[in-house]
Amino acid sequence: MLRLRLRELMFEKRWNAKQLSEATGIRWNSIDDMMENRSKRWTVENMEKIMTVLELEDISELIEYKKMSRRE
Repeated sequence: MLRLRLRELMFEKRWNAKQLSEATGIRWNSIDDMMENRSKRWTVENMEKIMTVLELEDISELIEYKKMSRRE
C-alpha cells in the first residue's frame, strides 16, 4: 500500500494544514485527507506543489510503500 508521509513531514517542518493549503493553493480539505491517508488519488500537480513548498528533493520523502499483510 502506498501512503503519504505528509503528516510527519508537516510536523517536522512546523506547518499546519491551513498554511500548506494557502502556500500550495490546494483545498484545506484535500490537504487534511492527504494527511490522514484518506485520499485515494493524488495528482502529479499537487504532489509537485507540496514537494516545492516543503522543500523535498525526492518523492520517496513524501510517499512510502508499506507491504500489506494477507489479512488486510
